[in-house]
Amino acid sequence: MTMNSTAQQAQSQIKIEKQLAQQFFKVGAALANNDQDLQQNLAALQKVLDKLVHTPRFELVTRVFSLEDFEARLIALIYIQTLEPDILTPYLGLSWYEQGPLLSLDKLLFLCQFGGKRQLLAQGVFWCSAFKWGLLHAGSVPKLHEGVGLHSYLLQFLQTGKVVLAPEHPIKVFEDIETDPVFLACSEKSWDPEQANCFSINTKESETARWYAQQLAAKSDALFGVINNEQFGQLESTDMLQILAGVILAANGQRIFLYLSDFECLLPIENKLLSNQCLVAAKLHLFSLNLGLVDKTQFKPHLVEYHAPSIDSLARVWNTLSPNHDDKQAHSIAARYPVSLYRMNELAQQAKAHSSSSFWPALQELCLRELNQGPEELAKLSEPRFMLSDMVLSSTTADQLTELVGRVEMQSHLKLKLPRFTPGCKALFWGKPGTGKSMAAEAIAGELQLPLYVVNLANIASKWIGETEKHLAKLFDEAQKHNAVLMFDEADAVFAKRSAVESSQDKNANMGVSYLLQRMEHYSGLLLLSTNLKSNLDDAFLRRFHNVIEFTLPTPSQRFQIWRQVLASNANEVLMQSIDDLAQRFELSAAQIINITESALLQRLMVQEAHIDPISLANALKRELAKQHEGFMAQHEIKAWLQGN
Repeated sequence: MTMNSTAQQAQSQIKIEKQLAQQFFKVGAALANNDQDLQQNLAALQKVLDKLVHTPRFELVTRVFSLEDFEARLIALIYIQTLEPDILTPYLGLSWYEQGPLLSLDKLLFLCQFGGKRQLLAQGVFWCSAFKWGLLHAGSVPKLHEGVGLHSYLLQFLQTGKVVLAPEHPIKVFEDIETDPVFLACSEKSWDPEQANCFSINTKESETARWYAQQLAAKSDALFGVINNEQFGQLESTDMLQILAGVILAANGQRIFLYLSDFECLLPIENKLLSNQCLVAAKLHLFSLNLGLVDKTQFKPHLVEYHAPSIDSLARVWNTLSPNHDDKQAHSIAARYPVSLYRMNELAQQAKAHSSSSFWPALQELCLRELNQGPEELAKLSEPRFMLSDMVLSSTTADQLTELVGRVEMQSHLKLKLPRFTPGCKALFWGKPGTGKSMAAEAIAGELQLPLYVVNLANIASKWIGETEKHLAKLFDEAQKHNAVLMFDEADAVFAKRSAVESSQDKNANMGVSYLLQRMEHYSGLLLLSTNLKSNLDDAFLRRFHNVIEFTLPTPSQRFQIWRQVLASNANEVLMQSIDDLAQRFELSAAQIINITESALLQRLMVQEAHIDPISLANALKRELAKQHEGFMAQHEIKAWLQGN
């Protein structure tokens, strides 16, 4: 419709409104004077009323709310009375205004000359659509002699032809939605909004469901709105319907999709919404995610199949969003970083802001940051500080760790070559404390550029029946969502051999182990377990690992390399010349060497010296060995080392 025709329609309605006001005035005068022409004036009033209710704005209201003819006429009368409150007041006695300045329903029905008044009252006039939606309201307990008012948004619409929702409105409506390129890779090709008015999107992630519903709105040229479940659920049922009526009026006859996180908040009004096909007439479509709770309502939504895109599809999307087409980079990021679909476009725009030449490195960093949001109450997010090249390892251990990295990076290739290939990689790290198990986990996560979740076993294990399984389920779901490297440190605390069932606590522990085995089987990321004693673990676990890697104490030559790396520029020349002898004499783990170096450096810094000397290192070495009750026995060796003997 053009601007000119809209303006013409508005002018025509204003002209009819003036005619109705004049005729209203004549009826008032006839009533006041007990004029014999009252019926003639009432008949003339009906003709003008008929013209007003057939103007475009009134017809739209009648259509979208499925109003009867008498309801449209009631609304027209109250509308004119609201615009011109003094038309009848000078002429009508107090009996016409029994409850304030508004005409009662009884008097309004008389002015409409509604012939079936008795039948209407028997059916319950207050249950008609106009009252149900709150377009008309007559008090908390409506009665015939009470005044009838008009919905504020209805008044706004009839006056201006549009509705502007208040900022605090519990339904936020968005206009001019742009189609996300990512949506095209996973949308339902045969989507048709006419197939239903209630839809359940087949995902458990509320943000994804909301984004998908928004994109379906864009595809269907519909408005999109979000219901604030918490705010909306606190309203009375009458207020709920009034709120929805305001949104329908704001849509101005356009189709509108509303997303809510749970259909249950509509329970108080579901019968009214579903009766007489209210949703169909209002072109109102409700969307929610698939919570499995819809049996509690009568909505029986149509299931929308949300299809998660394949790695190849996601790679094509990344390439579409990028300024520089790069199949290898796009496929690597798609396979490694399962960021939420609704975030992909925004992340790509942020990466572009860096510069077109650095798009892919910037995107990788942003994707990693996006996934660094673990379940903090169950696992600690550990930022990888190392790479495998930072570790001093035996060739056997280094090869096995490199193989773990390769297995994760080559999963898609392995799946193509081996039809029965099962995604995921599981490894056990075992060995004495301080031999590098935790550092190796960080190094692998660093090589893969993936988040590392170190599991807090104290928060996972629970003595209460079923709680351990719930915690594990949440942990694995979150880790799977972010493609995280999942590390169970000191795993024997939870994953020890299953004991004979002698108590309910034993039964609980064994059930937890069995459940974990099941979740491990289906985890498609990298899962690492570390323990000091491999013999403590259940045999059923050991059979499921792709790699069981032993971390041993470093050899003298490895200790020499570690000392050189750790001391680096922090030792004076005398100390650096003696570390070969130091590595030969003292059998220490990498963690102990790091602790000794830190302690010695602190001693020197406290006396404002920048470099570690042999004496300060010897003091730190004594303290470390004393932890193992070897301080006295090591005195002679430390003295001999200092003297160069």
